[in-house]
Amino acid sequence: MSPRSRQISEEMRTRSRRALIDAARKLFAERGYHKTKVLDIARQAEMSQGNVYWYFSGKEELLKAVLREGFESLGTAMSSAAKLSVSSLEKLDVLIDNVISFGQESFEFNNIMLSVLGQGGDELFQDFGFDMTQIGLGYTKSVMEIMSQAQSEGVIAVDIAPILLTMLFFGLFNGLNLTYGREWLELPVDQVKRAAKRMVGVKEDVIA
Repeated sequence: MSPRSRQISEEMRTRSRRALIDAARKLFAERGYHKTKVLDIARQAEMSQGNVYWYFSGKEELLKAVLREGFESLGTAMSSAAKLSVSSLEKLDVLIDNVISFGQESFEFNNIMLSVLGQGGDELFQDFGFDMTQIGLGYTKSVMEIMSQAQSEGVIAVDIAPILLTMLFFGLFNGLNLTYGREWLELPVDQVKRAAKRMVGVKEDVIA
């Protein structure tokens, strides 16, 4: 096979995998993992059922791929904000923007994750190869770095441990997702940002 042919073959493989993951994510979110069949995913991706098994061993491997992408995307949303060489207030703005954008773009992932939690919790995630404690610690580390910097710069004046501020931050967005689903994503972004900043104790005179 020529280099060009190999490149074309790899591009086709990448597109096919992408189509199957997208199809699986959509159907898992709409119908639930257990009610979705491999044939349904194949039809959604406009492929034959046999093609699915060419790229994935089965439905469980597709679920793992969907979850892996979601966890990595959310982790990047947080770590990219923490790594910026800017003020803590700017980092906090980027962090909140990223979390809101993730909610808007990955609503299906949130539905699937909550469904898996409801069906088996951390043990089921563990069966799928995901250590939720380690994943959570990674998210916490990024946000806590921003909270610590904000306190050291005087942006957050309250004398509360950074880990508690981080918990309050996650509590706000997890609560919005759990209680209001997609509805909260229709709120004005600037209002959500101000509410999040007040939640973690950002001083009123620096809240935009």
